[in-house]
Amino acid sequence: MKLPSAGWAKIIQIFNITLLWSPGRDHRTQTVLQNEPHYSSHHGRVEPTHFILPGEGADDGKLYAAEDGSPLIPTPRHPQDAGGRLVCEYPKMSDWVNCHGPNSRDCWLQNKADPSKKINIDTDYEDPNEVPVGITRKFSLEVNEQPLSPDGQILEHGKVFNGTYPEVCWGDWVEVNVTNNLKWNGTSVHWHGIRQLHTNQHDGVAGVTECPIAPGDSYTYKFRALQYGSAWYHSHYSLQYGDGLYGPLTIYGPATSNYGSDDTFRPILMNDWNHRSGFEDWPLVLKSGGPPEMTNILLNGTGQFGPGQKTENKFQLQFEMGKKYHLILANTALDTTFVFSIDHHLLEVIATDFVPIRPYFTNNLRIGISQRYHVIVHGPPNPFNVKRAIGGNFWMRVIPARECAKFSYGPDTEMGIIRYLPPNLMPRYASPITDPYLFPTTCADEPYENLVPHIPWQVGDPANIDPTWKNAKDAPVNKRYLFEAFLEAVGGPESNTPYIPDDKAHLRWNMDHAPIWLNYSDPTILNLDYTDEMMQRPHLDLNTLDEQEEDSWIWMVIAAPQKLNPVDGQKKFIPAAHPIHLHGHDFGLLLQSEDPWNNDEGAGVPGAEGVLTPDKLNCKNPAINCNNPPRRDSVLLPGGGFVIIAFKADNPGKVAPH
Repeated sequence: MKLPSAGWAKIIQIFNITLLWSPGRDHRTQTVLQNEPHYSSHHGRVEPTHFILPGEGADDGKLYAAEDGSPLIPTPRHPQDAGGRLVCEYPKMSDWVNCHGPNSRDCWLQNKADPSKKINIDTDYEDPNEVPVGITRKFSLEVNEQPLSPDGQILEHGKVFNGTYPEVCWGDWVEVNVTNNLKWNGTSVHWHGIRQLHTNQHDGVAGVTECPIAPGDSYTYKFRALQYGSAWYHSHYSLQYGDGLYGPLTIYGPATSNYGSDDTFRPILMNDWNHRSGFEDWPLVLKSGGPPEMTNILLNGTGQFGPGQKTENKFQLQFEMGKKYHLILANTALDTTFVFSIDHHLLEVIATDFVPIRPYFTNNLRIGISQRYHVIVHGPPNPFNVKRAIGGNFWMRVIPARECAKFSYGPDTEMGIIRYLPPNLMPRYASPITDPYLFPTTCADEPYENLVPHIPWQVGDPANIDPTWKNAKDAPVNKRYLFEAFLEAVGGPESNTPYIPDDKAHLRWNMDHAPIWLNYSDPTILNLDYTDEMMQRPHLDLNTLDEQEEDSWIWMVIAAPQKLNPVDGQKKFIPAAHPIHLHGHDFGLLLQSEDPWNNDEGAGVPGAEGVLTPDKLNCKNPAINCNNPPRRDSVLLPGGGFVIIAFKADNPGKVAPH
């Protein structure tokens, strides 16, 4: 089937990083340790392939090993989640033993001969030679279109992944076969946050790293889980993920704080929701000239629309008094930053995206689009004694951030319920009446100073910026470091803008004065030699080698213009906050500012020692933090402000920041 020749995306640029390397693979199957005996569809009992050694440290008080003596690590799992514990297997590491447990979450494996040697929270997970050698785990996903009704209202053309929930272990190889059952559209699956070291072709960006999977076809994505923590996967084709085509991905590994063996829940996804398909909204957007309005919020695919308290339809978790719980929170929204909180509970934040951090406490958490957080929830000493917490029931709140959301009207924000056991005489489905904390709901990321990575980075000066350049305009077209991201009014009478009606102007997200046009039938990865047209577009073209001893640091400045001035007499640039995600890399957030960045010689930034010209874009500038800055793969670009990010040029391929 012939696929469309071009597609329109939001804001995106392509980087090319070339590196020479040859990977190796290991192929095995997966084992699941059940909380209860498990029977297959043929009623044959499945016995875990392990035996028990005497010792302490595992999540059920036993130390597990395979028949050859190699370590097994049962992962923590709350009984409310069906499916049993996943067991991490390391058949090539028989000299090691499991050291991961409720009182030692920072440890993963310990050497039998020399207990001082450990693979743990201090291990450099960016070095594949330091990562434990796991097994290959295989999954199947099917992409289908079907009516969806997560909040009682039907979305006729919803899109879903049907299949197994991918959860793997640190060091595993992952293979996911995706079958496209859609009738009219291709698809692709992006594994958000996965580094894809030397597997750039499996990043899942249609038109960049692959051709879309055509209707009726299948494709198998293959990559290694070098990081640990939480990711999510979603369609990277047109408007599909807003129709429901997304899901969670968990990689089990060490943590910077302890929690119990039965006290981890599967990931909690929060997203905005519309009762119309994105493909139905698109012509409405063209007609109105502005962005669409969302209609509701979902928490793990559950919501409530309209009046009434249908608490039986709320997302619910069961807690026990005196315990603390590990939650994985992910914002999978299209257009909304959320503030998450649980009434009368504190959140101990231990990881951002795929980066373990020094724990800090808060009563609310601002989660930007595509960001993930791991938190330990600390409840009140006696949840049945808290004012207005009748029956030990508490609200989980998911609140849209001001100026980072647009809804037709105020959505339900009491999105979930924490219910403490044992149940008392109150009705099982009684609504909580607890009061919320008072906190700001401004459109922003978590406080910069709180996000301190456990494994530090010392960022170096930029390899892509020449300090002798007078300003950003002096940079060659293939060494651009300044990219402006903004809403632009395009189109209008006789404009002939592709896919944009010419009756009036419309708003469109741009990066560096243009969106990208993707040829789905001829993706960028097949054009490594470039064409003359591509060479004239702003991009970074980098070369590095395996034997390179020192890190090459690439710096990017991404700015939202401050002014609403027309640039050429027709275009209107509007500053607005926007999430920025970098594929294939974590980045250090060197500076995040709400102050303006102006691309002219006379512009200055308060506290930045005057003009941020190329000679000031280095680690000598006290306004720029190169000493273990916050590190992640997604950040919020403040409206009218800018961010400076830095990443290592150590991963080959076509990299898409957007």
